[in-house]
Amino acid sequence: MTMKPLLLLLLLPLVACGSETGRTAGEPPWPGELPSGEFVVASLPAPFQSGDRARVDFREGEVSFSATCNTMTGTARVVDGVLEVDGVGGTEMGCPGAGHDQDAWLVDFFTGRPQLSATDDTWSLTGPDAELQLLRPDTVPDMAPAAPLEGTRWRLTGIERVDGDAVSLRGVGSVEADLTIEEGGIRFRTGCNGGGGDVTVEDDQLVLSEVVTTLRACPGERGEVEAGVMAVLGAERVDWVITGQELRLGAGDVALLYEAG
Repeated sequence: MTMKPLLLLLLLPLVACGSETGRTAGEPPWPGELPSGEFVVASLPAPFQSGDRARVDFREGEVSFSATCNTMTGTARVVDGVLEVDGVGGTEMGCPGAGHDQDAWLVDFFTGRPQLSATDDTWSLTGPDAELQLLRPDTVPDMAPAAPLEGTRWRLTGIERVDGDAVSLRGVGSVEADLTIEEGGIRFRTGCNGGGGDVTVEDDQLVLSEVVTTLRACPGERGEVEAGVMAVLGAERVDWVITGQELRLGAGDVALLYEAG
């Protein structure tokens, strides 16, 4: 009888040691699970340019990613350390310059079954030709968090038009135009007139209704800016995407470029 306590004392350290969990370098902190939340990729290969950033957002079995133009979303899961992304779809706005090639590169990368690895909360995706480091936005010095669509004053900076394969982008000069979305409504200035209406915010579209404006005559540059603004805000459905502090609204062959502030 006196040996039982001794046996228990000998077994307790073994049980305690066996309960500790170890993780080798490069193994995800939660094997088989996706990362969670928003990340930034601060270093991107061609066709991206110096200073370009990509945003990646993991939420409830989905991943969204965007760079300079469209936002793509697909279902996501981790199988044996590989990120599998399927059913990718997204906004369909025209992308000036290298924007189209950048969108295609991101889709190819994320659907190419990259390896997912992590150390603590630093995640990496490694494909055949590139490795993307996923960083939290607050760890990138020059990367401000994405501005919220609603409640932000958005100031118009440019108007983009697509004509076949040609894309033109014009600035707005000294013309002041902006918009704000909040509590189910949209208020905007076109550069000459003011207007507003009702808005329903969907994942990648705004549904506009009951939009009205004042009817002041708008000559010259102000009239040209207003024509571009109303080509988008006069539509029933408007594509939207936010990249950092920039908002892009598109309808048909016209897109409006805004920045927060």
